[in-house]
Amino acid sequence: MAKPYDATTRQLIEMDPVAWLESFGIPVPDPSQVRVVDSNLATILPEADRVIRVDGADPWIEQFELQAGRDLQLPDRAHLYSVVLGWRYEIPVRTTLILLRPQADGPELTGLLEKRDRDGAVYAAFRYDVVRVWELPPERFLRAGLPVLPLAPVAKIDPDRLRDVLAAVAGRLRQEATPDQALTLWRATTILLSLRYTKEQVQAIVKEVSNMSMGIRGIEESWLFQEYFQKGLAEGEARGLAEGEARGRAEAFAVSLDHWRKHLLLIGRRLLGEPSEAIEAAIHQIDDPDRLDTLVERALQVSTWEELLDS
Repeated sequence: MAKPYDATTRQLIEMDPVAWLESFGIPVPDPSQVRVVDSNLATILPEADRVIRVDGADPWIEQFELQAGRDLQLPDRAHLYSVVLGWRYEIPVRTTLILLRPQADGPELTGLLEKRDRDGAVYAAFRYDVVRVWELPPERFLRAGLPVLPLAPVAKIDPDRLRDVLAAVAGRLRQEATPDQALTLWRATTILLSLRYTKEQVQAIVKEVSNMSMGIRGIEESWLFQEYFQKGLAEGEARGLAEGEARGRAEAFAVSLDHWRKHLLLIGRRLLGEPSEAIEAAIHQIDDPDRLDTLVERALQVSTWEELLDS
């Protein structure tokens, strides 16, 4: 999607890095030589999204940066990550920027960043790849490894095809995924759906299709089901929600207020920059999960922390 998108996409890449490389046309000579490596750059830089190391005769690092919102400094930041990763691992680094929706795009994302000195001469050049998910057919992701499936609904599809695409995702989960995997990937799919569709649209479509994935044999025994659904239902009852089970399921992803506060702060740091102490204190004082849920969605539509909290 971290912010729901950030943390979710990192988890998806970790599940099967080979599938992600292959889905974006990156050749993998020997899948056994591929692994996710530590992307924490310690005190030098924030953590990069996900870093995949491909070993062999000519090893290299593939750096994936997934982006949901516009960031004018994205090429510079990706360049900085690339330099530090190359220094740390002492092998070449290739960067792929994966834009999850048109709002993340901009004329600065040309695939080439040039640094010029005071005379206008180029003293550093950084090449990178840009993937615009909404320009790719959903079939590309539907045929890929399971962890890439959640990208299919935000690919190039007409709204009237969304139900069919979600049904295809659910079908593969039912046939190929373990109960834990199915619930994780279905949750990731609904999170990424919110990048392109309104909350009401997502709720309506997912409600119609979700039985296709939630009906997987044994899924109710998984720890993820217990964590996200059973605990959410219990908390819904404790708050005296009149809507009952349906409302409880809607609350399942808000396991606790602290959980949502952390999500909001991580989303905001990614999209709006570091919050001031006053902003962070204000967020920690919010005790309404619905309010936090609304702010998480609004973070993708505003440009400052102040504007977010005023909304």
